[in-house]
Amino acid sequence: MSDVLCPCGTGKPYVGCCGLYIEGGQLAPDPETLMRSRYTAFCKSQYAYLKKTWHPETYPEDLEQGEPSNWVGLEIIESSWEDDEGEVEFKARLILENRLEVLHEISEFDKVDGQWLYHSGEFLNEDDPVKIARNAPCPCGSGKPFKDCHYQA
Repeated sequence: MSDVLCPCGTGKPYVGCCGLYIEGGQLAPDPETLMRSRYTAFCKSQYAYLKKTWHPETYPEDLEQGEPSNWVGLEIIESSWEDDEGEVEFKARLILENRLEVLHEISEFDKVDGQWLYHSGEFLNEDDPVKIARNAPCPCGSGKPFKDCHYQA
């Protein structure tokens, strides 16, 4: 179990990557690390961690209601921070109703009492979801055909 790769895309084992923050109680040292751990928390439906790392001014009370968990990839485009404010631009891919969706966002982070928190985001999505052919390679990167991996009949 300790060699399972982290969903955030670093190529590191989960326990030595986002698991340190989600399950180990460590605080993310910067906005990009927090973004990666939050992506992983969405993948694993770790809502307690998401709430803990969400700024109380913007936390949605209905977070767990119908939240997708079929996330299949994260790409960090740019990350920066200065003092107690940070920003991360990313694209997160998910499969929903056998279509590949890409969430393109610039997320804003604030450091409050020594802890980075997600505050809000600006969506930059331009493309509509793309239907995935059953015999196409699965977008998760498993190497399997979509029909043998994430396809839902």
